[in-house]
Amino acid sequence: GPGATLPPPSCPSHLDIASSGLKRPAMAQPSGSGLDGQDDPAAWIRGLGIEALLLEALTSHDRDCGLAGIAKAGPSAAREAVAALGIADLIAKAVDALPPAPLAETVASPPPLFPTLSCSFSDVASEQATAGGGPFRDVTRGVAARAPLTINARSAESFETELFVGRCLLLLRPARREEDVFYSERLFDGRSRGLEMQVQGRFKRRPSGTVYLGGEVTERMQLGLVTRGLSKLILQLLVKFNPPGMHYSFGDREGRMLPHIVLPLWRAVDRLVASPPGTAPPELGVPLDESEAARSARKGGASLGEWDPSFTYSFSFNTGYIDLPHWKLHRLPMRDVYLSSFWSDSDLRLVVYEDAPGGGHAWRANRYALCVRITHSPAGGGGSRRQSSSRRLAAAAAARASENDVGDEADGEGGEGNSAALAASSAALAAAGAATLGVTLPHA
Repeated sequence: GPGATLPPPSCPSHLDIASSGLKRPAMAQPSGSGLDGQDDPAAWIRGLGIEALLLEALTSHDRDCGLAGIAKAGPSAAREAVAALGIADLIAKAVDALPPAPLAETVASPPPLFPTLSCSFSDVASEQATAGGGPFRDVTRGVAARAPLTINARSAESFETELFVGRCLLLLRPARREEDVFYSERLFDGRSRGLEMQVQGRFKRRPSGTVYLGGEVTERMQLGLVTRGLSKLILQLLVKFNPPGMHYSFGDREGRMLPHIVLPLWRAVDRLVASPPGTAPPELGVPLDESEAARSARKGGASLGEWDPSFTYSFSFNTGYIDLPHWKLHRLPMRDVYLSSFWSDSDLRLVVYEDAPGGGHAWRANRYALCVRITHSPAGGGGSRRQSSSRRLAAAAAARASENDVGDEADGEGGEGNSAALAASSAALAAAGAATLGVTLPHA
């Protein structure tokens, strides 16, 4: 029973679990994690569904091993019993030999509908080729999207820019699990993330500048004196608690720079896998498999990335704080923050770009590897959302009335730190005010 001391037994040298036809359950820990990392070994064994088989296999070799003690022992005694029996490594190896768990839903099911959103790959080369200055939306009004992007597509969708060729998935948690069992069981179950973006492909040339990841909005932000000051203050906190290289701007009157917040991609992404020539890149649509040691070294190192055009790069970022279908920040220790309060009727662009030498993050100078444009339509239908004239006029009047509303770009660059250390309450206004999509917020 609990607390009993078990003598070192004579136990089998192997467990023939794999030959039983048992499948690894979806909730099982990944290969290599084994029993040693479990806080509750007994619960872990039960969760794997191998408890009865394990007991039978071991007791058939040596009925004096006392394996029944594991089943009877409470959680506090289970680890002690397993250690005394000397079977921890055997359990780990046997479980690692199990084939992957079958997934309940196949790719045959259609993706769910998100009627308030419309997504596309932007034709950035054509946008940058437009003549004249002024607001981005006015200058690029006649440029059509390159191709639509299906949210929660069952396979990654292809894109190509002057810098990068690859595939992309934009994945959102459905309002109800049954609306998308396919990605719920592959990605969202047991995790707090509400959005994940996955990209896989190769650079067409070796980037000469820093490659950034982040968000842009398509119109200059009209912020009053108080809101602008508070946003700047919180952005300074973001700079402090994020890796070096963070850059932000509220946009400028001339339309040279879009409101944005970006970080070096090498450090900002949640997972990154570099596949050399001749090796298969990882599967998309499930969490990318980057070891914790490699992830810590990448995020904590001094490098901003060495990009080899012969390699295939797979990376992902996620956040649990943005609800795109309702166009708001949520799950914060305060009321929800609606993005239209800061962005007016702007669209959101999820971007990966190389900052050209001397370009200063100007949208015409950026060398885009990826640009996904997201339009929100509160009435549904996925069409372009445009506010009423009265609301737009009121917003403009309020901006003009704000004392010392300088209106020009407010930009800055980053210091050192860890994004997970930043409290969500401090990140809320900054995320809305500077067009971040959560790459600066703790990942889930």
